[in-house]
Amino acid sequence: MRHFLKRSRTGTMMTHALVKKSIVLLPLLIIARVQENHGLSLDAEMNRRSAFAAVAAAGGATTGWFLRTTGDDNSAAQATTISDYKSINEDDSSLLAYQVFPDATPTRNPKIELVAEDQLIKSLSKKSGALWLGEHHNAARDHLAQVDIIRKLHASKRKGESSSITTQDDKALAIGLEQVQVQFQPILDAYVDGSISIDEMRKNVEWNKRWTWPFEGYRGIFETARELKIPLIALNVDSEDMSKVEAGGFPNLPREKRQKYIIDPEGFAAFAKPGKFKCYVNYVIYPSFVMHERMGLLQYTMTGEKLDEAMDFKKFFSGRILWDEAMASRAYRWTKENPNGLLIGLVGADHVKYRAGIPGRYDRMAGDTRDCVSIMLNPSLVDTRSPGSISMEQNTSDPNKLTLQLIYAKAGVDATTDARFLDENIGGSLPLADYIVTSKS
Repeated sequence: MRHFLKRSRTGTMMTHALVKKSIVLLPLLIIARVQENHGLSLDAEMNRRSAFAAVAAAGGATTGWFLRTTGDDNSAAQATTISDYKSINEDDSSLLAYQVFPDATPTRNPKIELVAEDQLIKSLSKKSGALWLGEHHNAARDHLAQVDIIRKLHASKRKGESSSITTQDDKALAIGLEQVQVQFQPILDAYVDGSISIDEMRKNVEWNKRWTWPFEGYRGIFETARELKIPLIALNVDSEDMSKVEAGGFPNLPREKRQKYIIDPEGFAAFAKPGKFKCYVNYVIYPSFVMHERMGLLQYTMTGEKLDEAMDFKKFFSGRILWDEAMASRAYRWTKENPNGLLIGLVGADHVKYRAGIPGRYDRMAGDTRDCVSIMLNPSLVDTRSPGSISMEQNTSDPNKLTLQLIYAKAGVDATTDARFLDENIGGSLPLADYIVTSKS
């Protein structure tokens, strides 16, 4: 079992003021290190994604959608200690899997239970809908785990083909890619059918410009898809359209473009209203905005366009929810066309955790007609803390804990007051994921 990040002894003596100061300084110090050691500057030649990739490389961070330092908890978050993980060494499985059981009762005692890998694969292979694997983009072990899961699901699906009602036109598996923008779907199709090489595919989807995370980490995924003839589905918003939203909000995106990414506009609007989504925004999205702001990254769009004024939260928020909604919509379209198929979505961990990113949106569209399963791959402590800060809040009882759920208040309860913590005001919980999967090596 791997070791997780732990708080240093000296860290426990930090004053609250010093902690708050460190929230501001740490990202800036890392940027300075990037500029000093790599000769990089945050200008129009470096879009926000490129900047984060460079910062992550210099800071030694393992990242999902954004760089995180340690953690902060401004909601009623519930956790489990790292020592709660159980270790098994006597089988030949490469992964350890744990099912997450949230608890929104007054005891607020969520837990995880070990699940045999073969049983998890067998269970998943019987599902139709979407399986979301939350990755850290620059973590090789996450990508190895993804390949492992894909291959085992493919093998398990094939075993069941004789009794399946799957038709020739109803594909059993697909791989959804946050890493590739929707305009490049024909390129992915050409690669899988053997018309172009992997290097041609990489060039034609403009990987280095539009994604920037090292391609070699993903090579095994692409090779596996081609070998097993598994369709690759581009999930991500085209940079040109994302930049329009970042520069001018949703009104700046033409109607036909909005319809391209948002196939359920009424559901999209309604999704943002409940208290559980507001809890998610306060814990995940708003702190991310603050960190982007302090790092000076809101002066530029995703394509590197210099903005006249720094992006405000409304535009940042609009870009983030467009991103999640578009990926969920693309996945839903494929699963609707392939009702017995399972799309395996390879996306950043921050789009998966606490379900109010992609999984909740897909679930909203699919209703009871499709399965929707979320897995966090190799989560660390920082994955389950509010981004860009250090955990000192009263609701994080121990910094050596994963936050397994967020507790949100009932409708009508003022979420800005301590009343949200009263037992009678508990509205429910947002689990970290359905499962946690860790690599043995």
